[in-house]
Parts: sequence; structure tokens; C-alpha cells
Amino acid sequence: MRIFKIILTAFFIICGIACNKFLDIIPDNVATLEQAFQLRATAKKYLFTCYSYLPRLGSVSENYTFLGSREIATPYPGSQAPGIPNGIMELCYDYQNVVTPIANYWDGLNGGKPMFEAIRTCNIFLENIGKVPDITEAERKRWIAEVKVLKAYYHFLLVRMYGPVPILRKNLPVASDVEAVKVKREPVDDAVAYIAQLTDEALNDLPLTIMNQREELGRITQPVALAVKAYALVLGASPLFNGNSDYTALKNKDGQALVNTNYDQAKWQKAAEACNQAITVAAQAGFKLYYFEPPFDLKSIGDTTRKCLDIRCALTEEWNQENIWTFPHSNTGELQRECAPRNDVYSYTYSLWAANLKACEIFYTKNGVPIEEDMTWDYANRYAKLRTIPDSLRSILKPNYTTSSFNMDREYRFYADLAFDGSSFFMKQRPAEDNLLYINTMWGSSSANSLSRYSFTGYWPKKLVSWKTSGDGGSYTADAYVWPAIRLSGLYLMYAEALNESEGPSGKAIQYVDEVRRRAGLNGVVQSWAAYSRNANKPSSREGLRSIIQQETMIEFMFEGENYWNMRRWKRLDLMNRPVTGWDVSQSTPATFYRLKTIYQPHNTYRDYLTPIREYDLFVNPNLVQNPLW
Repeated sequence: MRIFKIILTAFFIICGIACNKFLDIIPDNVATLEQAFQLRATAKKYLFTCYSYLPRLGSVSENYTFLGSREIATPYPGSQAPGIPNGIMELCYDYQNVVTPIANYWDGLNGGKPMFEAIRTCNIFLENIGKVPDITEAERKRWIAEVKVLKAYYHFLLVRMYGPVPILRKNLPVASDVEAVKVKREPVDDAVAYIAQLTDEALNDLPLTIMNQREELGRITQPVALAVKAYALVLGASPLFNGNSDYTALKNKDGQALVNTNYDQAKWQKAAEACNQAITVAAQAGFKLYYFEPPFDLKSIGDTTRKCLDIRCALTEEWNQENIWTFPHSNTGELQRECAPRNDVYSYTYSLWAANLKACEIFYTKNGVPIEEDMTWDYANRYAKLRTIPDSLRSILKPNYTTSSFNMDREYRFYADLAFDGSSFFMKQRPAEDNLLYINTMWGSSSANSLSRYSFTGYWPKKLVSWKTSGDGGSYTADAYVWPAIRLSGLYLMYAEALNESEGPSGKAIQYVDEVRRRAGLNGVVQSWAAYSRNANKPSSREGLRSIIQQETMIEFMFEGENYWNMRRWKRLDLMNRPVTGWDVSQSTPATFYRLKTIYQPHNTYRDYLTPIREYDLFVNPNLVQNPLW
């Protein structure tokens, strides 16, 4: 009997369904669950408790996808990177395991948020909000709708990470017997359908826009609900869960298949419809792609600088018109401190987050096509060939300075997203075109710093640093922007993807890709490939346009962590296994600095598409099955 009680109690804790769990999340000064729903004021605090489980996507200590994608890397596990748990850094180096999984969202351990606890908290709210007497029916319906979308989103996070998961439609009664709490994983298709159901139920009771922006920015609206639904349906339609024979053996112990191994094109059609609806309602709410509007004192900046700020500020200009759902509780101040290059202005930065040179190959040439396809770009000699930067490029590169051909004739997003040796770093303190800050990453030269606080690849992810972040050599003040969890450009590219997969290449699919390219200063897909690509007909086939859309998505969301998930849902082991590479940064001359070094070679297999469930959870609940190969 004693063993039975221990096991049962442990499982309650793991799944977030223990009867006393609400005591951990009751608002301050509220002693019991009944009191939490006696008044509108305390119920509102409980509503915000439901929001409190949203992941801090702008936090270096919580968002493991920054490093997990290997678009950004740190020198080695255990390196002195303040504020970053070793587990988060170790994910970059294939340290994931089943004993203490990194970023464990199942249990809320080792850098992970407790998603099952979050869902149970939402269920408690939905079960009790009807008891609150001093609230209007309209407001009650709105709060219920918000929590349903949160519940849908938390299920989405779990499915994206683990694949098939238990669906917590309702909380189990406290008196449930031991067999009832031994929940099973449910098929991915069922989970995706449930997420869509919740968002549909919530839609009509949500506002189109936030009217009280002073108090309610970040709360859920109709565009948010539809975007969550679109993301879930695109995930369910993607190769990872749509006809994936790798998961033939992924079944519950009763033989129930957890992933449908038969391809269903209708899933892409439903995903396209969901994306279209999300985009339409977002437009009605006033969302559109962001373009930089310079303040009065910056009206004289050049076209190239302005174009780079169009790209960079789409992420860092908080609450801009492109950001459909923004998480205001993320601390991007520390993020920027890791990503800003150390120099005479930013001397108090950590500067240890390096951009992976190999990942940066995915940026296009200035002609808007891949570097390996551009007939005018010397792909074979992209590393070794050195060039002198002309004065005409002074707004992005240091004039009369020697650099690698790899850094020349690239698209604007390359220069907006990256800081590297000889690149400009536009910032509030140095806005004049004739007084720009230029970066030095040759730490072997007398003017550079030691590798203890330096990019070990020679590149920094400048995209994540606001141009308004400042310093004076003796201080550092971050412009800590709020993190955009869902951007309109993401919906555009998912819509194009879903249209191409459901219908084949079409003008409409290309139209939405071209909208994103236009903001990046590029010509349209068809025009660019016809004029410059060795594969001019690539956009005319489903496979070709798929490749273009995937590369466009990877570029647009470079360094944001989103590509960690994209690589997995596309089953792109080639991207997951890109080596971490960089220049020989300890050198002091261009001839020796621009020598490519391989720092780490990943060894991912298809097991790494999904995160492992902790072994202890499988022991406590024998009805659970592990993900393949873990």
C-alpha cells in the first residue's frame, strides 16, 4: 500500500493533476480555490496565472531553440556565459538524454515550462469562472475564450515537441482511481483537431483588436486564436506527422497508432484555409508587414541603412504592426548582451553567442537566389578569395577594408542580421553615415579583445540587438524589447507552403513569398530565378517551390529559434546536421583569419525530431511509451 501511494503521488506531480496543485498557482493573498473565484478581481488574477506559463521566448535562460537550432552556438558546454544554464548550451552539442531531458516541458524541469500543469490551471479556470458573481457576461465569455486559446497553445507546444501527447480535455476528479490517472498518449491527428476545436470555440468571444492598450497588450485576440490554429494545422500537415513511415512502430501498448503513416493531402488544404483565414482577420485588425519609419533626427539615413532597419526592427521594434502575438514577460536585455559584439561602445557585453558561419550560407546573394545557384557569384572560392571593400558599400561594410568573398554581394538580410569583421553596426549613438561603428573580430589583432568574451566563429547575430541599445564604453543599456511569438511574415510563408503542397505552384503561393522578399529588398521569385539562377525553372515545380519557400522561411526567421521547429517538421536532417563552422579568429591578418574551421559536427538521426520523455515518467506511468530510438 505504501508503494502504491508513493507511485500515485509521484504521477500526480508529473502530470500536473494533483488535487493540491492549485495551491502553487493561486494568486497572492488567496488561500483557497473557492476564494479565487468569489470576486472578479481575484478571478482576473487567476486569468493572468493561466497566461504566466507562456514560455519566455526572448530569454537566454529559457528559450533553448536559439542554441538548439545551431544557427547560434556557444564555444563549448560549461563555458562562462552568464545567465545561461549549462543544459541549454549542451543542447547545441547533442547532450539531450532520457534521464534528465534538457528543456523538459513535460514535467517543467531542466529549463522547461510545466505544460501539463499549465493546462490543468486552464481547466480549473474554465470549471470555476461561472461562479464569479460581479462580472458581465461579455467579459466572462471573453476570459473563457482567452483561456481556451491558451489551453490550445499549450497543447500545441507539447505536440510540436513530443508528437503524440495525452490530451487534458478536463481535469480528472480528485477521487479518480490509480488506473484513471495512468493516461496514455493520443494520436497527433486527434491532438491537432482538439487544438483547432478550442480555437474555433473561442473565436467569436474574442476582440478583433486590443482597445485598452495601456493594460491589455499581449492578451489574446481573434488574430492570435486563428494564428495558433494555423500553426497547429500546418504542423499536422507537415512531413513529420503526415505519412511518416519512420513512426510506424510508434504505438500505445494497446496497439493504437500514434502517427498516421498514410499521407493525406487534405491536411494541407485545411492548413491553407486556416492560414488564409488568419491572414484575412489579421488584415482586418490592421496588421501588416513592418517597414521602418525613421524618427525626425534620422530622416537623412541612406536607403541601404533604412532597408536593413526594415529587416532588423521587424523583430526588435516592440508592438509593431507585424507582431500578431507578443510575449511581454521575456527579458531580451540579457539576450542582447550575449549577441552584441564587444567594442569600444559595447564594452560591457558578454558577446559569447556566435552565429554559425555554415548556417549563414543560407542567405541569398544580392540577386535573391541561393549562393550555389547564382551564375554571377563565385561559389567555389567563397571562403578563400579576399576582396577589398569599395567606398560605395560604406553603409554596410568598412571602405578599403579586406574581407572574404563570402561577405560580399549578399542580400540585405545578411547585413541586417549579422555583425562580422569589417561590417557596420548601426546604432542610436552613431547614426551618421560618415561616423558608423565598424566591427573588428580579429581578436588576435592588437585592437580586439580576448576570446573569453568574443565570437568564436567571427560572426554575431546582430538581428537580436535593438539599434536603440546603447553604451559609452563604461556602461551598457539595453533597449529591452518584448518578444514577438507570432509574426505576420510567418503566416505569409506558411500560407505559401500550404498552397504549394495542396495545389502545386501557383501565383498566389508565390505572391505571399514575394511580399516577404519585397521587404527584404529583393525582386520576386520568378524574376530572380529567371535572371540569375542556374536552375531557372525551379519555381515551376512543387519540389522546386518547396525548396524556395523553405529557404525563404529559414532566412526570414534566422536566429529567432523558430527554425529549430521548421527543420524538424520538414524532416530536414541535412539542416539539423550542419556543422558549426567559423573563421580562425585568433589570427591577426586577413590571409590567416579567413581560414574555415569546423568547430563541431552534429550527429542527429530521426530520433532527434522529437524530444524524449523522462525515463522516470515511463516508470511511474507504464501506459506511456517512449519516442522512437530514445
